[in-house]
Amino acid sequence: MVALAGPALAASGVDPGQRLRLTPEQRREMWERMSPEQREAWRGARSQDERQRAWEGLSPDQRRGMWERLSPEQREMMLRRLPPEQRRDMWRNMSPDERHAMRNRFTEQRPSEPGAGPPPRPMHQMSPEERQRLREQIREAQRDLYRSPDKGGKR
Repeated sequence: MVALAGPALAASGVDPGQRLRLTPEQRREMWERMSPEQREAWRGARSQDERQRAWEGLSPDQRRGMWERLSPEQREMMLRRLPPEQRRDMWRNMSPDERHAMRNRFTEQRPSEPGAGPPPRPMHQMSPEERQRLREQIREAQRDLYRSPDKGGKR
């Protein structure tokens, strides 16, 4: 098991048990590209600080090669764990196509032809009564959350 995240893991709120897992092929390619010293650093890395030092011990070309072999899901998981300055550096080094794919990864792709797919469903418009009821439910939930006895009052 190899974790490519650094100290940003704890700071980002990501569950430390949720590590970036490489496939056996990815792991084998990574090991082949490492020097014996780098392999030893990876094997001995137990804490997040040690993993971060091992990652920083890789050359930029090695890190770039590993990045190119990650799946989109693995890239996204790794990006979430990076500190902002490293995220900006990675963003600057991405190709325009990669940046476009990252920006649009959550957008829905509409069919280009009018008859190509099902028509979009109209969104349900809430009536004024429904909106008022929802507001009351939110206020009540917030009151319960912040004034519950086991919370010890407001935060």
